[in-house]
Amino acid sequence: MKKKSLIASLVSCMLLLTACGGGTEKPADTDKKNETTSAQNTDEKALYTIFSKQGEGTNFDTPWWNRGDLYKVITFRSLFKANNTLTEFNPDLISEYKPANDGLSYEFTLKDGLKWSDGKDLTADDVKFSIEGALRGAKVNGIYSATFSKIEGAKEYKEKTAETVSGLTVDGNKITMKLTQPVGNLIPILSQFAILPKHGFEGVDMLQYNTADFWKNPITNGMYKVEEIVTDSYITLVPNENYEGTAPKIQKVVVNIVPSESILTAVADGQADFFNSKVPAEISKLSENAAWEKSAVDTLFYYYLVFNLTGNDTRPANKALQDPKVREAIYYAIDRESLAKSIYPEIGEVASLGVPARDTANYNDTINKFGYDPEKAKSLLSEAGYDTNQTLEFRYYMADQSSVSLYEAIVANLEAVGIKVNLQKFAGDATQELFDIRNYDIALKGLSAFGYDEWYGEYSATHGNFPKLIGHNESYDKPYNELIQATDANAKAAALKELQSIEQTDLTKMPVFMLKNMIFVNGEKVDTKGAQFGNPWFAYDLGFENWEMK
Repeated sequence: MKKKSLIASLVSCMLLLTACGGGTEKPADTDKKNETTSAQNTDEKALYTIFSKQGEGTNFDTPWWNRGDLYKVITFRSLFKANNTLTEFNPDLISEYKPANDGLSYEFTLKDGLKWSDGKDLTADDVKFSIEGALRGAKVNGIYSATFSKIEGAKEYKEKTAETVSGLTVDGNKITMKLTQPVGNLIPILSQFAILPKHGFEGVDMLQYNTADFWKNPITNGMYKVEEIVTDSYITLVPNENYEGTAPKIQKVVVNIVPSESILTAVADGQADFFNSKVPAEISKLSENAAWEKSAVDTLFYYYLVFNLTGNDTRPANKALQDPKVREAIYYAIDRESLAKSIYPEIGEVASLGVPARDTANYNDTINKFGYDPEKAKSLLSEAGYDTNQTLEFRYYMADQSSVSLYEAIVANLEAVGIKVNLQKFAGDATQELFDIRNYDIALKGLSAFGYDEWYGEYSATHGNFPKLIGHNESYDKPYNELIQATDANAKAAALKELQSIEQTDLTKMPVFMLKNMIFVNGEKVDTKGAQFGNPWFAYDLGFENWEMK
């Protein structure tokens, strides 16, 4: 059975990698050692773009962590290719696939004649190697780990009691995948998962694959190959002569590696012709230049409050916050609508729970909207017997000016209803501070989600971090399992609506709002031929082969 596309009904839960992989961002390192020399935008026939420096020794970043960067999309391919709304999925490296009626097995047939950029054959063994590598790799986006863990034999392979994943078998140019349970969004996830060359990692422990020498000069399978990498400085790409698809018209792409705190300056100085941002200061500055054409795109980026309901070994959890009435009061106390308009104009969108109201098919329109109501907040605090003399410890890690303005505004809202707050920035690694050290009461974090299953997966007992913070509410288990296994749009919608119903009384996570992303193209230099843009944190068909330099 040949499949040319998979329509949105199969993946209505998926609107959107980063990925900012894992959904957290580390504070920018402003030490002078991060200064770099980038390639100047002097070649009129080259397209320039920006990549945020990942620390000292940055080369080509792994697409298994953050898939959406333009340079990764045009160099590495997946079994499927998504459209810009991530609702339709066409074969890319495969010619066809056959799913079993019970959703427990899939047979994928690779196209004939596929090559790596070094001229070697791309085979089904590369696909098997990649999936097995992602199961053992340390720096792998959770959407892949969770999905591939459902393959038969994955557990034994991860625990190193088996040398291979028994549920992955290769026969010529075909690879068969057998699952322990249906995975409703398997095809969308495979549209994001980049296939890497087995021969490029010979002798490498895949636990630390992301630090291998491979990334200093990677072998690619996309329309471009790597011409040069200057560590901490830039990457240049040129067309891949072994790519079997339509050759791109742009003959060189330059990727400047820039520290995050210097990105706006770099873009303003002409070091990029294509750029995306969710930072208001960057959006505002670039919007002043008429050469930049901009497009706002919906993303599943959650900016939300989390509560430390477990405390830590030396600091017990705040008893007041364990009362749902107090958490509900906090929600009513925050004027989210005004904050979105004043701090995040153009990109801020108020969302009460995990599904935004714009997604009418999956949104539960009977839920409480938790609109701004300070008097209701005061009443709930009174009912809960809240001690207004206590001070709650509020922490954050994203330190750009807009984010800081948001934290300060939230503090003002809370203090207006009688909740004293001490606001401080996390001192160390954000993930460690949030989930392991846990020396706070409330924190505000970000999550760039691949789909609703990632948001609701944080309530799961099997999540790697959140049970340490908020405990586990068993009410989520049944609808969450129904969500991740459903392949029918109606079944997904029913599960999502039930999850929202549970959320509105649980209130252990609270979206302040969701953020769109702004895509910028230098219209004076680049003709995108009417490209339809989507979420920049994920791979999708940009029609890049048609782009031209003016």
